[in-house]
Amino acid sequence: MLRYVRSVGRPPWSDVLETFLIPLGVWTVQLSTFLIFFVCGFLLFEILKRVQYLDLSQVRWITLLFLIIPVNHARISLVVFDYSTSYLLFFLGWLALVRYRSFVSFSFSWLILLLSLKTHSLLFFVLLPFLHFVWLEREQLLKFKRVNLVHIQTGLIAVMPFLYLILREFFWPPSKSWINYQRPTVNGTILGAQLFIPVASATLVYLFWRKSKERSDRNFVIFLFGIGITALGLFPYFAAGLLRNYISLIAIRSDWGSRHLLLTPLGIAIAVVGLNGIIAVCQKNLILKVCVIFSLIFNLCFGSTYYLDSVKKDEFIVLLTSQENLFKDGQFVVIDESKRFNGRGALYRDYEWSALFSLAGMKPRDVSAKRLCDEQPSAIQLTLKSNTPYLKALVTRDLGLYFEVKPCSEVLAENG
Repeated sequence: MLRYVRSVGRPPWSDVLETFLIPLGVWTVQLSTFLIFFVCGFLLFEILKRVQYLDLSQVRWITLLFLIIPVNHARISLVVFDYSTSYLLFFLGWLALVRYRSFVSFSFSWLILLLSLKTHSLLFFVLLPFLHFVWLEREQLLKFKRVNLVHIQTGLIAVMPFLYLILREFFWPPSKSWINYQRPTVNGTILGAQLFIPVASATLVYLFWRKSKERSDRNFVIFLFGIGITALGLFPYFAAGLLRNYISLIAIRSDWGSRHLLLTPLGIAIAVVGLNGIIAVCQKNLILKVCVIFSLIFNLCFGSTYYLDSVKKDEFIVLLTSQENLFKDGQFVVIDESKRFNGRGALYRDYEWSALFSLAGMKPRDVSAKRLCDEQPSAIQLTLKSNTPYLKALVTRDLGLYFEVKPCSEVLAENG
């Protein structure tokens, strides 16, 4: 784990918490993940109470939607637990920055926000607490005759992302094999920048409408901020090529790609609350209630896929153990025809298959789902199948997995 952290260019404080939790049991990380996102809801509630533009009812709805919007289900994976801790540090630092005024509290918030940048998408998202702080301290910032403490504090927040990048370049740079990981590309940056076009267009229309009508719609402004914050949360992932198209944002079978939606719940929640105020039809808060219902439905559906994925792994290990003599050594090609039980349509990587063999007490020379029999004619092909329907498997917790086993030489002969 530590070698991986160093190789991808993550700071030395990454994964510190995991090194203490995992020896106690994996359950500690699972419980901590739940608690982290739950606590982030409380932190956000206190942050939004500092936004005078929002009333208490809107703050409550934004907080609720922030917690249940059906995105980033990949957070259940231990591999991305570091993103979750960054999330907690970010909102904790933001709250300390805008709620307290002492030098000690500012120093604490600045340090916590800097530590949160270990998740590199927050290098962009830190713009939100920065703008919030600027707005709250606007009267002091407009006093240009002499430099005051607020000017210095604002400057320190502004240079924070650049300071992190400089420190990374000198003290924890990525290895050569990871040098291009998360590095912005021209095409990705253009694709990400297009997210701001609707925001800019709607803002121009609003400014023109406001000037001509001499009035403003508060809900429309909230909606604009919501879609703008959503675009800001997605931009770094598009820029780095981690999100390659807009379809991936709503894909049901997204593999583990939902981790790239880590920063979207806040913007989506604000946009929905704003839209609810704009479209007041039939019943008060109709859009909000519909959004809550659909969020819960999707969360339950996606949660069931991850549950059956876990059951599948356990059942696969038992299946291997029951045929230990057959799978004791050698090379294996795995064909998975039971992907309907995989979490969000995830594809098992070769190292995952190898780990499952290892958990069954076996040490084959090679296990691959990528290299087929054409490339390994001396291997054995294992086709993992199940005739059990999804809902029946969910109720009975029995997937009915079984193997079809054929030497690759026989498979190649059948295929001509």
